Amino acid sequence: MIDMIHGEGMQCDQCETIYPLYKNGEHNLPWLFEHPELNLLEWTARLNGFLHLNQQSQIQLKEAQKDKRLSKTSIKRIAKLLASKNKQVTQILEIISPLNLQQYNVEQINSSVNALQSKIPSIQGLTSYYDNIFRDWSWDNGENEQMLAAVTDVIPKDVKLGKVLTIGAGAGRLSYDIHEKYLPEFSVLLDINPLLLLAGSNVIQGDSFSLNEYPIAPINNNSFVTEQLCKAPNAINENIYFMFADGMNPPVKNNSFDTVMTPWLIDIIPQNLRDYIPRINASIPVGGAWINTGSLAFSHKQASWCYSEEEVVELIEKSGFEIISSKRSTIDYMHSPLSAHGRMETVFSFYAKKIKNVVVPPKYDYLPKWIKSTSTPIPKQYEQEIESSQHLLQAQVLGAIDGERSIEHIGDLLAKQYNLPIAEARHAVRRILVDFYENN
Repeated sequence: MIDMIHGEGMQCDQCETIYPLYKNGEHNLPWLFEHPELNLLEWTARLNGFLHLNQQSQIQLKEAQKDKRLSKTSIKRIAKLLASKNKQVTQILEIISPLNLQQYNVEQINSSVNALQSKIPSIQGLTSYYDNIFRDWSWDNGENEQMLAAVTDVIPKDVKLGKVLTIGAGAGRLSYDIHEKYLPEFSVLLDINPLLLLAGSNVIQGDSFSLNEYPIAPINNNSFVTEQLCKAPNAINENIYFMFADGMNPPVKNNSFDTVMTPWLIDIIPQNLRDYIPRINASIPVGGAWINTGSLAFSHKQASWCYSEEEVVELIEKSGFEIISSKRSTIDYMHSPLSAHGRMETVFSFYAKKIKNVVVPPKYDYLPKWIKSTSTPIPKQYEQEIESSQHLLQAQVLGAIDGERSIEHIGDLLAKQYNLPIAEARHAVRRILVDFYENN
């Protein structure tokens, strides 16, 4: 059970963990990750990563300005881009300012023994899905209306959605549109990315902000960067809430929502969908609903996880649901008015009713036990990847994998070879294995 602490956050009355509560305008957003402080450090690292890449981009633009062959048009374009990069930093820092991430020392995450307990997938950067903010709240090109139609086409008429949880809400436009159309008892928007969720919180409560857009394929010289105004058609200040949390392990009680919605989610989760559906099942009571929309572009390393539409339907029905209606719809996707690049997506939408409870698997861990526990043997399969290693230390670490040795064993070998402290050597081995695990 989690209880409120006035002005500070929320506390679990069992483990006494304090979960921060961040004020953003009229909204209070709880930070409900299992290890809240470590996760804040992870997002501080992601912020620093963005700042570093932005600085590198500025350096490259300054180098480009030295080209004596530039035309006046080119000089204007590069100067505009350079000025915009500085402004982008200010814009993003303003959006995420409620978190005050810059107060945290990112070096703490490298020295913390338990840092990996809160590891965020490396593909989830601060500006991941950055353009979705513009699609949701700026472009006004019909994409949001098409997405809403794809969902409403499968929702039965006169249905009451009740209490709605959106997992992977992103910047929030679909949740906003569903809330306006169906007037649920309340809506909760959950996402792992603070930039997206805070952006959605800002506009949904009636605020607006400016943010620089950098189109993939600018249509002309003026389109390389444009400062866009992001705002919602109407403000919603009642019965809509936000939470920072991991959608792989939603921090909600069993049967606490009447409807769970998963937009553009089930094909990009890092877990086997077979094991994830029971977690959705647990969030709603018998008679509750699961609404899904998005692509089925599975791209897992394991071929057995890359399901067809027919297999997805089988998994749903084997996991305590009955599909009431489903439909494939072809819609525009990420067609920026400033870009020559855009594509069509055929999305699979369904409305499924829960008909029975199923067994829920243990909490999902992004990293395997042999990385999180230094004494667990590393699977022998990883020795096959030695040839792809070009870095000497990485090659030595992978070369020591034999199916029996653990991180502790390999770390001790390196400590002896390089005269390093054992703790430092083991930490180095672990970081190499984390990087390798994520990239293969």
